[in-house]
Amino acid sequence: MYRLKQLFGDSLASRIFETQKTDVHARVAAMNIMTYLGMPISVRVATAMS
Repeated sequence: MYRLKQLFGDSLASRIFETQKTDVHARVAAMNIMTYLGMPISVRVATAMS
């Protein structure tokens, strides 16, 4: 919730509950895309021989 409020603000524009739900879904989807784009791509280079 902290990150969501930091990125998009504390309040919603609509007073209608159904529209608020849609707005929150769109914000969370945008935040998930931004998080995904910031993730590094990890690739295993070699395995250790014991």
